[in-house]
Formats: sequence, C-alpha cells, structure tokens
Amino acid sequence: MRKIKVIFFAVIFLSFNTNAANSEVIIKKNEDSSREFNIKFTFESSNSVKKNFRLLSNFKKIDRFNPSLVEATIISKDINGVVLKTLFRDCVLFFCRDMIMYESILSYCIDDYHCVINAEVIPNVKSPIKSGQTSWTIKSSKNIDSSQIDYHSSFSANISLPPFFGESIFKKTINRNLMFLKDTIGKY
Repeated sequence: MRKIKVIFFAVIFLSFNTNAANSEVIIKKNEDSSREFNIKFTFESSNSVKKNFRLLSNFKKIDRFNPSLVEATIISKDINGVVLKTLFRDCVLFFCRDMIMYESILSYCIDDYHCVINAEVIPNVKSPIKSGQTSWTIKSSKNIDSSQIDYHSSFSANISLPPFFGESIFKKTINRNLMFLKDTIGKY
C-alpha cells in the first residue's frame, strides 16, 4: 500500500506544470516506436557573449550546467572540432536510466557579439540516439554586457517511455535541466 501512495503522490507532483519560460518541448512517436524530439529554449544571461561562449564550449566542465549529465569525455579534438561522448542519468522515484550520446561539435564566434556552437549526433550502437542536431546561438542583447542564448535541439531516438505519464516526466526533466542552465550560467 505504501508503494501505491508513493507512486500516486509522484504522479500528482509530476503533473504540475513546471515548464520553463520560453521553452518548447515536442515529442512525436513514430510508427517504428522511435521518437522525434524537438526542443527550443531562449533566455537572457547577465554574462557577455564571449564569456557564455567560453563556458558552454568548455566541454570538460559542461556537466556543471546539466544535472542529468554524469560524465563528458572528449574523444578527439582537432581543427575541425570536438568529438564528445556524454553520459546522462535520469531517475524517477527509484527507476534510473543511463543514456550515452556521441556528438561532433564545431564552435566558433563570428565576432564579439555573435557565437555559435553546432553539434551533430554520431550514431553509435551504444547510444539510443539515431540522429540529431543541436545549435546554441549566443548573441548580444540590448544591454551590451549581457547576452541572449538560443538553444535548439532535434533528434530521433529509440527511447521507450513509461505509458501514461512517461512523456510528461521526460518533458519536465528537460525543462528542469534548461532552467538549471539558465539559473547557473550567470554564477560563473
């Protein structure tokens, strides 16, 4: 009976709307049971464009901006960019799931007021993510000492989600991680 109460209260807690402002998370289930994810998030940061670019392109310490990110390993680095392996872990109650992702990342600044980080998923048998792209655009905002960060990620993955409330939990986890990024990036 106690487990039923715990699950009941967890479902009630998770059903409250905790969407991050200026975020959009769309999940579409395909006929082959894979899912398409499309995530957009925009926020203002008190850091300059260059500072945010340095923080977000420091892949050895990128885990400080995502509570689900357990480990980031640079596989290779050269003039063409970085190949990064990341390990994510998310838990709901006592159920935890690990997910590995490999990405090829190219980061550059156009000038002092506009920087870009582009990542493309590298398919790997160890990863449920089949394909995808992520882009970070860091632009100067109205206040020259601050910046606007636009995040867009779309990917296809073979991820099974629990029935009924699985998508809701996944969306809330993504939104929680986005708000964590927004709240912590200004502290560095």
